[in-house]
Amino acid sequence: MRKLFSVLMASLVLGAGLVPAANAFTISLVPQGSVVNPGGSVAVDVVASGLTDGTAPSLGAWDLNVSFDSSVLSVASVAFGTGLDVLGLGFNIQGFDDSAAGFVNAFEVSFDSTANLNSLQSGAFTLFTVTFSAASEGASLLGLTSNALSSAEGAALTASALNGASVSIAPVPLPAAAWLLISALAAAGVFRRNEA
Repeated sequence: MRKLFSVLMASLVLGAGLVPAANAFTISLVPQGSVVNPGGSVAVDVVASGLTDGTAPSLGAWDLNVSFDSSVLSVASVAFGTGLDVLGLGFNIQGFDDSAAGFVNAFEVSFDSTANLNSLQSGAFTLFTVTFSAASEGASLLGLTSNALSSAEGAALTASALNGASVSIAPVPLPAAAWLLISALAAAGVFRRNEA
């Protein structure tokens, strides 16, 4: 009997991991290009996906941090998506803080009704976009952490995954015409030296 009970409990525990978590969705960093030149810029979208179109629970508020290498990148701007403003009326609070080196914190709270968020919110949408300026050559890992996620009803939500990304800053290559110009100037210098 004890052996049967142990087998039954083990199967329940193992089976619990196979049941999809309610409210499970993903928040990902999606760079718009992975290699840029120094002085250039790269936009990185923070995207929520895996929500179900037109059904509860919908996302009603979020507070997220994006980390980056401040010796390689600097924050140029932050723009918010419209996923929490389903009627386009501007009934939400948005903000960001990039005062800490290597971090940008952004948050949004929707004041759309629970019914409107649950019935009109898309299953995947951009929460916000960070545009970075490329400060120097190198690579920067981009990390994503959650301070808070909640449904339209105000209940805590859990993202099943917070996916990071990376951006590389490559040296600016000299075009072929520049090499031709450098060769011509060197040849002219040698020719003038021989004349003298």
